[in-house]
Amino acid sequence: MNDREQADASSEPYTVDAKPVEISDDEWSREKTIDELLRDLASVEQTAVDESGQIIIIRKYQSLCRRLGRFIPVAEPTPEYVIHLSDLKPEVRGALEKIHHPELRRLLAHQAVLRLFEAVGIDPYISIGRKLVIKVIGDQNLFA
Repeated sequence: MNDREQADASSEPYTVDAKPVEISDDEWSREKTIDELLRDLASVEQTAVDESGQIIIIRKYQSLCRRLGRFIPVAEPTPEYVIHLSDLKPEVRGALEKIHHPELRRLLAHQAVLRLFEAVGIDPYISIGRKLVIKVIGDQNLFA
């Protein structure tokens, strides 16, 4: 058995510079935070009434992507992509609160919204990514 197989077989925690690396079960990686934020945004539904008076259900943030996708590259001032914190699950809000750098929180939200643009068939990286402005509305000032 070589050293690597021995290390894998042992029950000792992996170490970095001879110190054990411990990751809490409630901590999320950046990618997981982006994925969960994307999932929350993609699942928010709202009702609307069409011309015939029928109630229809629309996906709130995908609809916002479709509406703003053609305007963000050309409009001055750039329209804001508004996210309501009340639309996010407590776990996602909690994960965002644990990130101590507001700039990193903004970056993660930016990445989640760009992925949502992709999901509705709009390539955001050429024309939207640089100009996208996200405004977060809610009780907590997570993105200040």
